[in-house]
Amino acid sequence: MEHQNNKVKKVNCIDHLVTGKSFSLTPDDKYQALRTSPVPNNIEPYYDHPDYISHQTEAAGLFHKIYSFSRRLNNRYKLKVINLHVSGYGTLLDFGSGTGAFVDEAHKEGWTAKGFDPIMPAKKKTKGLYVNNWVKENHYDCITAWHVLEHLSKPQEFFSQAHTSLSSTGILAIALPNHTSFDAVYYQQDWAAYDVPRHLWHFTPKGIVDMANDYGFECIEQHPLRLDAYYISLMSEKIRKSRFPWIRATIIGARSNCKANRTKRYSSIIYVFKKSK
Repeated sequence: MEHQNNKVKKVNCIDHLVTGKSFSLTPDDKYQALRTSPVPNNIEPYYDHPDYISHQTEAAGLFHKIYSFSRRLNNRYKLKVINLHVSGYGTLLDFGSGTGAFVDEAHKEGWTAKGFDPIMPAKKKTKGLYVNNWVKENHYDCITAWHVLEHLSKPQEFFSQAHTSLSSTGILAIALPNHTSFDAVYYQQDWAAYDVPRHLWHFTPKGIVDMANDYGFECIEQHPLRLDAYYISLMSEKIRKSRFPWIRATIIGARSNCKANRTKRYSSIIYVFKKSK
């Protein structure tokens, strides 16, 4: 992928998971981001695949076990980040909660936590962890969206509703892949976090902060998700059908994190927002 004067240029990617079809990532007219086109009329079949492991409730095999272990570490880290900005445990809504792993972790720690997921098949949802409607006014002390906004055709609507649903002192915490990271530039169109057409938006840090600002939020902190660099690199190596993918992914992931210590362009970033108005 090419960058010039902080602008993003068009990228062509393939859906390696389901169809093998080609999609274009074109610059958004307003925000520093790329958008996937064409957008499928029905996106649900693109998620119904045994290798889409964020929708799997059970870990089978070494790779899935490592993924589940890494997810638990990441969830604990996410809660640590949230607890830096919220005094005491309150009401938490995890938007796009998948199998409910983060909701379960938050509930164990003391949060009154629920999840909402418009895509996750109902048969895979754990009873008691989900709500059918998150549209409430000034209700939540924390709303989270972990690697979710890139899946939405209109993330602006999410920001608008989150602003209404959060309490006046509440925080919004979201995580997104960053296509200006070293691993994204290294793998180019084979970067696994493009994940077309499931990912419809591909934000830069400036792009997501600008969008949030337009809907009444200000970014108060950013935190890296360093484990993501290794996972995304591994999936990218598998796309390339590399020899020794685990070794190569470890090297590229480490290089990405080391470079990001200086540039702050981590492979994935947590953004913490509060209401500005």
